[in-house]
Amino acid sequence: MKIKVYAPIFGNTDALDDSGCLELAENATLNDVFKKMKIPFLLRNSLLCMVNYERGKSDRKLSEGDIISFIGPLSGG
Repeated sequence: MKIKVYAPIFGNTDALDDSGCLELAENATLNDVFKKMKIPFLLRNSLLCMVNYERGKSDRKLSEGDIISFIGPLSGG
């Protein structure tokens, strides 16, 4: 399945295609995104992860076409 990822600066953007999408197996979770993007384990708890603009936990199952974005601890607005 393909999902759109707005990757954090320290994420592995090589895992994304030209349109910013990540290819994952069916029944993948946010934890699989963390692994594929090579986000360091210690940083995972400090990131706010959003799935389709709603807060998501690492065990959340993903679906085709989901949009994943990350908000770091130093983000402001």
